[in-house]
Amino acid sequence: MNIAPQSLLEMMRHRRSSRTGFLEGKPVPDEQISLLLEAARSAPSGGNGQPWEFIVIRDHDMRNKIADLYKHQLQDKIEIERVIRGAASVSGVGWRNAPVQIVVLGDPRVSMCYPLRTAEDKADSHFFTGLANATLQLMLMAESMGLSTQYVSDSASPYFSLMLKHLLGIPHELKVYHIVPVGYADVAAVPKSRRALESMVHFERYDAGKLRSVEYWQQFMEEDSIQSKSYNRGGDKIPEPGA
Repeated sequence: MNIAPQSLLEMMRHRRSSRTGFLEGKPVPDEQISLLLEAARSAPSGGNGQPWEFIVIRDHDMRNKIADLYKHQLQDKIEIERVIRGAASVSGVGWRNAPVQIVVLGDPRVSMCYPLRTAEDKADSHFFTGLANATLQLMLMAESMGLSTQYVSDSASPYFSLMLKHLLGIPHELKVYHIVPVGYADVAAVPKSRRALESMVHFERYDAGKLRSVEYWQQFMEEDSIQSKSYNRGGDKIPEPGA
């Protein structure tokens, strides 16, 4: 199968997580969700273990319960940021109104598929790489269909994941990896900066002159990361602890 490389690259460059919000009144058909899941299950995985499983959630009340769990579990995170860094730099719940939430689960028993030494020293790496591959392929397929997505990594936090397991009947053996809201963004996501290619590519040997300094990282954190004042953290803001 031949796909124009430049078209694929342009789509990858254009894809951004939607954090401002989603149009709840604009549904996503089942056929499109099926294509997203087909893309996800086609992802590469260590030992062809295919650790992924997916829960598709459309129910309005359940989606809101999950969004409320997200808000609740962020209180400790906000307090840590505020006390140590002086400000809370966390994302809001702009994804609350996405008409579909896809919960990405992983089964760590996939390690049984690996050679014994691999299972001993790289099982976790292979497990999470497979789940990341599936999630990214799902998001790229969504982009190709004009849909917006975001990955909610905090769903793997201890509180959130345990509460999700209870709420959704997820077996103890499985791990919650990410939640991927799917829908149509209410506002087009603004492209974020990307480092210049020449700054990160090395030929034959590592170029020590390209090693990023402490000063670089401080500036990057303040200007380009979620710590920056200009970073859009999304709608449905999280209240400060005790507010």
